[in-house]
Amino acid sequence: MDIVIPVLGSLLFVYVIYSMGLRMMASFSREVPPPPPSGELRRVKLTYRCTLCGTEIRMTRSPNQVPEGPRCCMEEMELIKNHDDD
Repeated sequence: MDIVIPVLGSLLFVYVIYSMGLRMMASFSREVPPPPPSGELRRVKLTYRCTLCGTEIRMTRSPNQVPEGPRCCMEEMELIKNHDDD
């Protein structure tokens, strides 16, 4: 009788860890969201630069006219040129 409580506790612990791991692995297998319907993307001409490493990116299409800046080096990139304003 002295061994029943630790065994039940151990089985409960294993069950909790197993179910958490199973849910975590299931979250990796979600379907990729479908692409937006054609015509919904807007043409933009924006150039961004990473302030830390200097990488530059030009964005040509976006779901909205003023998109959120991309991220690089765990920081939001800086908008350096909006070609539409030229």
